[in-house]
Amino acid sequence: MKPTIFTCLYLVLFHTTFAQERLAVVYGTVASDDEVVAAATISIANTSIATKSDPSGRFRLSVPAGNVTVAVHALGYAPYSKALQVAANDSVHLSIRLEPSSVTLDEVVLDRQTGLTRRTPYAVSGVEMQSLSKSGNPGGIAGALREIPGVSGAGMGPGIVKPFIRGLGFSRVVTLYQGNKLENHQWGQDHGLGLNNAGVRSVDVIKGPASILYGSGALGGVLMVKDDESYLTSGKVSGSLGSVFNSNSNGTRTFGSIGNRFQNGFFLNVDAAYENHADYKAGDGLLIGNSRFNNHTLRAHAGVDKDRFKNKLSFTYHSQDLGIIADDELEEGESLVTTRNDRSMQLPFQQIRDYLASYNQETRHEHFETYLHLSHHYNDRNEIEESFDQLDLGLMQRNTFYSGRITLHPDRDLSHTLGVQGGFISTSNKVAAAETLIPDANTSDVGVYYLGSFDWKNFYFQGGARFDYRKVNADASAQHLVDHGFTLPGDPADRKLSVDFSGFSGSLGASYMLAAQHQFKVNLSTGFRAPDLAELFSNGPHPGTNRFEMGSVDFKREQSIQTDLSYSFSSPAVDIGASVYSNAVSNYIFFVATGNIRPEDGLEIWAFQQQDAVLYGTEWELAYRPLLDKRLELTAKGALVRGNLRESDEHLTFVPADNYTFQIAHEPRFSTGTRLFAAVQHTAAQNRFGFNEQRTPGYTLVNAGAQHEFAFTGGKLSAALNVNNAFDVSYVDHLSILRAFSIPNPGRNIGLALGYRF
Repeated sequence: MKPTIFTCLYLVLFHTTFAQERLAVVYGTVASDDEVVAAATISIANTSIATKSDPSGRFRLSVPAGNVTVAVHALGYAPYSKALQVAANDSVHLSIRLEPSSVTLDEVVLDRQTGLTRRTPYAVSGVEMQSLSKSGNPGGIAGALREIPGVSGAGMGPGIVKPFIRGLGFSRVVTLYQGNKLENHQWGQDHGLGLNNAGVRSVDVIKGPASILYGSGALGGVLMVKDDESYLTSGKVSGSLGSVFNSNSNGTRTFGSIGNRFQNGFFLNVDAAYENHADYKAGDGLLIGNSRFNNHTLRAHAGVDKDRFKNKLSFTYHSQDLGIIADDELEEGESLVTTRNDRSMQLPFQQIRDYLASYNQETRHEHFETYLHLSHHYNDRNEIEESFDQLDLGLMQRNTFYSGRITLHPDRDLSHTLGVQGGFISTSNKVAAAETLIPDANTSDVGVYYLGSFDWKNFYFQGGARFDYRKVNADASAQHLVDHGFTLPGDPADRKLSVDFSGFSGSLGASYMLAAQHQFKVNLSTGFRAPDLAELFSNGPHPGTNRFEMGSVDFKREQSIQTDLSYSFSSPAVDIGASVYSNAVSNYIFFVATGNIRPEDGLEIWAFQQQDAVLYGTEWELAYRPLLDKRLELTAKGALVRGNLRESDEHLTFVPADNYTFQIAHEPRFSTGTRLFAAVQHTAAQNRFGFNEQRTPGYTLVNAGAQHEFAFTGGKLSAALNVNNAFDVSYVDHLSILRAFSIPNPGRNIGLALGYRF
C-alpha cells in the first residue's frame, strides 16, 4: 500500500506544481494556401505537451512560461517550428502556415482547380528552388532535381542535362514551364531542357504516367515548374538579388528579381539571371576541354490578382551558348583544353535562343473553377562544328500550345474536371545549314480528358481518362534538303509523308489515411506516347557526334501500364515514405549502334529500334528528428530501378545505378538562422548495363555546407558555403552521355553564395 499512496501523493504534487507553471496559452489555426489543415500535431519541443488541430484547423495549448518552441507536423507538409517567449497569463495567437513538403514521398498540393492535392494517389515529389545552393547549381533545374530519389539526369557536362524519372527520359518526360508544354529538346540525347531557374519557386514531379492532365508523352512523368509569386502576398515592393561562384568551373551566376502587387490587384514582376562558366575540372584536377557554357535569362510578368479572378501575361527570353565535349577529348593530342579561365566559345558548340510568351487565366466561383492557357514558344537552335562562319545544323521550332479546363464541385466531397489541350508545332531546317538530320515538319495535337475525385471518410478516390490524337506532316521538298540528299523513308516521289497516332491514357487510384499519421496509396495508370521527329525521320549526320542517325516511320505508339504502391508515416520525430512500382511499356523505342560504318564519311550508323520493355523499382526516404523539431534532422533515402527488353531479355540503356544518400542537418540554438549539413552519396556499380554500354564502377561522394540568414535593412541577407565532392573523387556516372569515352564528371566544387531578399 505504501508505494501506491506514495505514488498518488507524488502525482498530486507533480500535477499541482506543473499546473502552477502552465500560466500561458498558445492558440490559433493551422492552414496551407487557402485550406485548413486538420489533424496536424502541435507540440512543445522537448516536452510531452501536444495536441492536434480540429477539423477547422484550430488548436489550443497550455504551456509553461518562458522560452518555448512550438513544433507542427502534418502529413504532406514540411515541419514547422517557431520560438516564443511567453510570460505568465499570456495568451498568444499563432496563424501557422504550412508549406507542402519537399520530402520525396510526401504529396504536395499541385493545383486545386484540377483536384490534385496531397491525397492524390500518385507518386509526387517536390523540390524548392529558392535556396542559394540550388540557385547556383550549374545544371540548372534538371541538376537540382537529382536530389529526389527516382529522379536522375543524363548529362553531357554541367550545361546539358536531361531529366530521367524512374529510368525513363528524353521525350518520355513532359515539362511544363510557364504553363507551356516544352517541345524544344526532342532532337537527341545531347540537347537539354534549356531551362534556367530564374524566377522559379519550385518544381513538382509526378512519377510515371498517372496524371492525365498534361498530355501524351508523360510515360516517365511530368515536371511542373512553378513561378515564384511571393510578391503577390508581400504587400510591398519585394524581390531578391544575389551572386554565386562555383570553383570547379570558375563559374559565376548573378540573379535578381523585383515585383509588386498594387492595391487594385494589378501586379508586375521582372526576373533576370546571367551565368558564365569556364571548362570544368574532373577529379584529380583533370580539365575537360570545351565544357564551358554561358546563359542569360530575362522574364517579365504582368496581370491582375483578385479574390475570384487571376490572369497573368508572361514573357521569357533565354539564351545559351554550350560547348560540346568531343568524343576524343581524352585521347593524346586531341584535347580542346586552352587556358584555365578561357570562356570564349570554341568549336564545336551549340547556340540556342528561346522566346516564350504565355497567358494564364483562373476564375473561382462557388461551385466551379476555370483555367485557360495560351502560349507560343519559338526555339532557334544552331550547331556549329567546322567553322565559326559555317552553320552545320540549324533548326527552328514554333510551338503554339493551348489548354482549358473547368472543375465542378457539386458538393465538398466530389469534383469533376473536364479539359481540352492541344498544340501546333512547326519545325524547319535553316537554308544556311550544311547538314540535315530531320525533315521540315508540321505537327498538330489535340486531347480531351475527364478527371473525377471523391472524398469518403478516410478514403480518397481519383480516376480519369484521356484521348489524344497527333498528326505529323513531314516535308523534304525544300531545295536545300534536296541538295543535301535528304530522303524520307520509302523515298516518296513528292518527298512528303504523313503519319498519325492516337491513343488513350487513364488512371484509377485510391488513398487511405489512418489516424492522420499513416497514408496508403495504390494507383493503376496507362500512358500513351507518339514517336518524336528524330525517332521517325532521322536520316543524316548529327553534328557534334560521330554518328549517322536513322529513324523508322513504321514505329507504333508507345503504351505503358504502371502499378504504383506507396506508404507514408508522419510524426513529430519521424517521417517515413516508401513506394514500389512496375511499368510495362509496349513498343518501347531505343537507340543502338548497328556496328556499320558509312564508307562515304566514316560515320558510325546508329538506328532507333522498337521492342516491348518493363521497368520496376522502389524509392524510400526516412527522416528522424531526435529533438522533435527541425533543428536536428537525420535523413536517409535511396532508389533502385531495373529495366529489361521483354523479347531479348537485355538490360535497357540509361537505367541509373542503385543510389543512397545519408545526411545530417543542424540548426544551432545559439545561432538563429544558421543551418549546417553534411551528406554522403553512394552510387553502386551498374552491372546491369544495356547494349552498347559497359559496366560503370560505383563511387561515393561527400558533400557539406553551411548557410546563415539574418535581418538586414528591411530584408534578409543570406550567405552560403557548399562543398560538393569534397574528396575530389574521379568518377563517371552511368547516365552520362560521355561515359562511352570515359570522360569523368566534375570533381570537387566549392560554392560561395550571397543573396538578399527584400
